[in-house]
Amino acid sequence: MSDDRDTMLRYDQLASRVYEERRMPSKTRDLILALGWVTLRDPRRHDPARGLWPRTQEVLNADNRQMWTYLADDAPRYAHDWHADPKGCQAPMVRVDRLCGRSTMYSFSESDVATGRFQIWGFCSRPRCQAYGKGIEERAQRSHKQAPPAIPNVGGLLPLFFDWSWESKYRKAMELIKHDSSWEPPTYGLSADEWPTVAGEEPVHAFPKLRLVSSHGEIVKPSGPQLVSAGGE
Repeated sequence: MSDDRDTMLRYDQLASRVYEERRMPSKTRDLILALGWVTLRDPRRHDPARGLWPRTQEVLNADNRQMWTYLADDAPRYAHDWHADPKGCQAPMVRVDRLCGRSTMYSFSESDVATGRFQIWGFCSRPRCQAYGKGIEERAQRSHKQAPPAIPNVGGLLPLFFDWSWESKYRKAMELIKHDSSWEPPTYGLSADEWPTVAGEEPVHAFPKLRLVSSHGEIVKPSGPQLVSAGGE
């Protein structure tokens, strides 16, 4: 009975932490809560014939492709927000407090030497705007050599809660769903709580992890839910 109370408390703690993470996409939230439920609360969790991952798929009423999509969506990476880039020529007007705004003739990216992330610059064909953009372009070319790998801004949430072979799963998911065979784990780590904090972004808070035990590539139930420290083993 005490074990049941303990697992109930752990699930409640996990659910509370999940709902506190406002940046979590709804599908990732569903997967984390389902994994937590099947591991800690599911009345069928003691059935040795039911693997944890297939049971989670059953709880979510998802097919195999949907399950891989959940993983691909959480693969840690930097994704530039192209919609946030300024539109039109970005050279300032001389007598008016605004940007030129004319259609751009050429554009280029500049990397942030602190975060590795980038922004897009664009300039029109006016000689004055071209001259203004030339200095920025020279600075941008230097920035690509000085900048570190981009700090991720997408994914990395599943490793906050569960200890598993995420790298291999993410790689396969990216190949199957995103058709991206070039994905590699970020140099900063797979878990979002390992990434450097970027100014203006709320830092991610680590959570004690549940260990998902695998056998022949499939998740199976451990003898009992095991909490692992946020640092890993």
